[in-house]
Amino acid sequence: MVCAFSRDELPADDLQVFRRFEHSMKKAGLDVRVRLEPIEQLPEQFDVLVVSPALERRANQVGGDAIVMVTTRQTAASAADRLLAEIARGYPITAARKDPNAPHIVRRRGYEVL
Repeated sequence: MVCAFSRDELPADDLQVFRRFEHSMKKAGLDVRVRLEPIEQLPEQFDVLVVSPALERRANQVGGDAIVMVTTRQTAASAADRLLAEIARGYPITAARKDPNAPHIVRRRGYEVL
C-alpha cells in the first residue's frame, strides 16, 4: 500500500492520512506494509494507492491495476475502515495476518537485535 504525495510539497494532511492507514493496518494485525512515497516515484508493485483529491487524476493515470483511494485528512478513518472491510471480505484484495509469535527483528547500525 502506498500513500502518495507530490514531490513539490508534503502537506501535513497527507502525512496524517499515511499515519491513519499505517495505524489501522497495524491495529488490525495485518501483514500490510504502508509506505509514504512521492507520486512521481512510485514503487514497481503496490496494490492500493491512497491520494488526496488534488492528485486523483494523476493517480488514475499511474495507478495501473491498483485500487485508487481518494481521501482527505477528515475522511481518512472511514476510508481505512472501508479498506479493512474489503480485506476482511477477501475481494478485491486480501492480506495475511501477522504472526504474533514471530520474532521481532530490529536493525541497529549493522547488527540485528532479536
